Amino acid sequence: TNTTTKGELDSMQLFQLRVSAALALLLCSLAAGQVSQCAPADSPRLRFVAQLSVNGCALFVHDTGASDGPHLAVEPLMCVTDSLRGIVPRFDFITQQLYFSVPVLMKDSGMLAEAQRQLQHLSPRSVSFATVTNISVSADTRSSVRVLGFLWTPDESVATLRLGFAEKNTYETLKLRENIILRLLNIDPMRTLLIQSTETQIVEKKNESSIIETLKNVKLSATLLSNSCFHDIQSRIMLQNDSFIEVGLYRKKFLPACRQLRFSRYVKLENCSAQVHQNLNIKGHFLIEPLLCHNISSLSSESVRYDYSRDMHYLKLDLVLQDEATRDAVRTQLADLSPRSVDFMRLWTAERSVSSSLSARFEVGPLMASADWRSAQLRLLCGNWTECRDLRTAVLAEPADLWRHVQWRVTSLVAKQCLSKSSQMASSWRMKPPVSDSCYSLKSCARLQCASAQRTANSSSAVQLQPDGRCFLKFQQRLTGRVSFQRNWTEYETGFGDGTDFWIGLSAIHSLSQGGATLRVEMKLWNGSELHAEYAGFQVGDASTGYRMTYREMLRDRSSVSWDALQLSKGMRFSTMDRDNDVWDAQSCSNTLGNAGWWFHYCRHFNPNGLYPSQEKVDIIGNMVWYISYSKKLSLREVRLMLQI
Repeated sequence: TNTTTKGELDSMQLFQLRVSAALALLLCSLAAGQVSQCAPADSPRLRFVAQLSVNGCALFVHDTGASDGPHLAVEPLMCVTDSLRGIVPRFDFITQQLYFSVPVLMKDSGMLAEAQRQLQHLSPRSVSFATVTNISVSADTRSSVRVLGFLWTPDESVATLRLGFAEKNTYETLKLRENIILRLLNIDPMRTLLIQSTETQIVEKKNESSIIETLKNVKLSATLLSNSCFHDIQSRIMLQNDSFIEVGLYRKKFLPACRQLRFSRYVKLENCSAQVHQNLNIKGHFLIEPLLCHNISSLSSESVRYDYSRDMHYLKLDLVLQDEATRDAVRTQLADLSPRSVDFMRLWTAERSVSSSLSARFEVGPLMASADWRSAQLRLLCGNWTECRDLRTAVLAEPADLWRHVQWRVTSLVAKQCLSKSSQMASSWRMKPPVSDSCYSLKSCARLQCASAQRTANSSSAVQLQPDGRCFLKFQQRLTGRVSFQRNWTEYETGFGDGTDFWIGLSAIHSLSQGGATLRVEMKLWNGSELHAEYAGFQVGDASTGYRMTYREMLRDRSSVSWDALQLSKGMRFSTMDRDNDVWDAQSCSNTLGNAGWWFHYCRHFNPNGLYPSQEKVDIIGNMVWYISYSKKLSLREVRLMLQI
């Protein structure tokens, strides 16, 4: 009206501006809602096309479906490329929490260039990192370490994952927190013993393991923007060059079922089985399903590990998905079909069925595949270390006792184009060929071999008969020098060699010597003379003892030598070139004596696993020797160690 004052006009104009702004925001919100909820028919959706391995990190690539494409979008890397060893905890005064900051690589121009090179066969118009609008993180709620936050903006190449301790305040956590506060307040930490007794132990011994275990349990949910549509994906934090990915986590991308495959046959191998299909579109082309066979040779004391994030021990089982030896064996057995090519399908998903008997005793973790899809890992979480150790021993003795409780139905990726699903659940494992129905343990197998040798009155490559009728199983033998005994801990634990020169493994020696056994040492000198010594009550402990060796006494009435050359080794843990358990503080006996593995003290009077001499030389440090007095030694040409069965 004409009577409206200038102040009232300003108020009305301000109100109208606010209404206009609110309407604009509402329209933007509605528009955003339309974008996020667009139907597949309205706009092309992302189509998964490839997984690459670049510099030890896994890259997942999608086709955006653009009409002028193909335009390829790469998911954020989410890969930890820096060493975790130097990461130390910090203290947040606001939340009163300890936390770790882990740098996570999200994008890298060099990796993108390498991905573009690997994708040349798709002739892409462009390859770029996908636009990310949101990322959230979560972790296993049972973990003792919690995810506190994920700090990142889309224009940054590196994000920060913040991890903190669970709410429970353990003694170590409280002490560590107190020490950090002392440092931040510039109070001399020497007033307390916390640095030496708590922080050093936790930071140096637990931090790296706990962070690694926690990272493996961190899940990320991200929203990608492409063609005006939002697409939700799931991912995991991965460690560079150690990227074992949970099978099925990324497999929610849609691909059609393969129509061109026809099942051909089962191929039974020495220690595994393979299912083979024929590609009807390519003459003579055969495809092998992922094996999922347990590589039992990798099962050692190192397989029993501790998950600091769960505060639980677990047994790590290594599975083979594909290998060259299997492909060659399958090709040979398909000779009647004149195969032109034999390749492996790539594992896509693995549907698993676990028996109630197994799940009642052990928690079966997710199946994790390597970035190159050639191997996988499965964890069995135990109540304590002893249960894991006993489980490992049982699996070594009879793999089928475990694997009969686990069945798989795999879905495989064929030529990055379609999926092939197994028709039925199947069990598959790598196992030692059964010797006999009565061969239920390593010691029982040895008894069977001895019984066979005694029936025929003939020794074999494995057992040796004595004139008095006693039977001994050989666990070490050096006759030719063709096999190197310069081996690491894992090899000495699991065994190595051929039918002439060999070491059967510490794990097997432990099993055979439980309760004590008679040890017989046989030696041949360069002049042809033969010597021997026997020991009563010889016994080797399990992995938790470092395979500590002991015996009751030397049986001099059954020996041709009188001086006990094993006396220094009695009670010692086993040492190798990569694991020093001797008492020589200055150096390693193994590294000094030809990288041999033995129960070294300071250092030895017997070195059967030392360097094999080309001629008689007693003055060469590291050669095979036996001492006949404190200062006099004999050079050995041959040696074997045996246990009475």
